Amino acid sequence: MATQFLGEFEVPVDEKGRIFLPAELRRNLEPEADDALVIVRGLDGCLTAHPKHLWAQIAAKMLRLPQTEQKVRQYYRGVLSQAAEVKLDRQGRAPIPRKLLERAGITERMIVIGALDRLEFWQPDAWKQYLTQAEATLEEVAETLDL
Repeated sequence: MATQFLGEFEVPVDEKGRIFLPAELRRNLEPEADDALVIVRGLDGCLTAHPKHLWAQIAAKMLRLPQTEQKVRQYYRGVLSQAAEVKLDRQGRAPIPRKLLERAGITERMIVIGALDRLEFWQPDAWKQYLTQAEATLEEVAETLDL
């Protein structure tokens, strides 16, 4: 796996819904991504941003799911209806659609975290709350993983 996004960054959101993606993260965006991210509603209340070329792999997996199953259709609709492809400009800014920002409760600032092959965008208070809860069981969870 070549793409490895790591770290936590707090960034402003301007009046047009643009964020400045930190250089530490932009450096790890592979050329195949063509400076584009596919942003979808994530889990746990965040937004998830996938490099465009990696999103293509996820989409291929999704197409193999049985679309006759209600849970598959529900997932498709919940995630894809609000998905957006965004392109970074020369300054490293990414325009996030307002409907996605609202979905995650993000207004003037957001937390961007690296999650290996993807980025997550969090409302700052929601991130703090999630992190506090996760830290309480981190060692217990680590014991169940073969890392």
